[in-house]
Amino acid sequence: SNPFREMLPELTAAASFVSSLLRTRGFLSEHKLQIFSHALQEALADHYRHHWFPDKPQKGSGYRCIRINHEMDPIVSKAASRIGLNSQQLYQLLPRELTLWIDPYEVSYRIGEDGSICVLYEAEPPAAGSSATAPTSNSFNSLYTCKNQLLMGRTSPPKNYLMTVSS
Repeated sequence: SNPFREMLPELTAAASFVSSLLRTRGFLSEHKLQIFSHALQEALADHYRHHWFPDKPQKGSGYRCIRINHEMDPIVSKAASRIGLNSQQLYQLLPRELTLWIDPYEVSYRIGEDGSICVLYEAEPPAAGSSATAPTSNSFNSLYTCKNQLLMGRTSPPKNYLMTVSS
């Protein structure tokens, strides 16, 4: 089986999410966003090649985690360089604190250190012995139901703002 095909729903959800964060700033063309999204999927697939365990979804979760805090995640930087964005520009376009967990059957994120964790994508693991089923909810909609949507267009919300949103 092709490991890239196995991870495709999760990688698509993650790349689409990061692209949507870049899109909110209105600075990049749709064409550039598509190139970025595709480059990010490829970079993630490459990075996860030997670290994807559908039978043990939590195994390797730390390795697969994407972090933006005081440093830009190198995988995001690599994809952004394909459309001519440097880390400095990325810092202006993305939240200052972003954690993205990309695991088999679930992709979730948190904006800010104290923000709530929101699920972007969820699928049922296939029952033992059966082939993979379609995702129960290809839930890009949860992007909009999540409390953190208020933060989508902001680069660095004030600390007290984060506290009120997550409490």
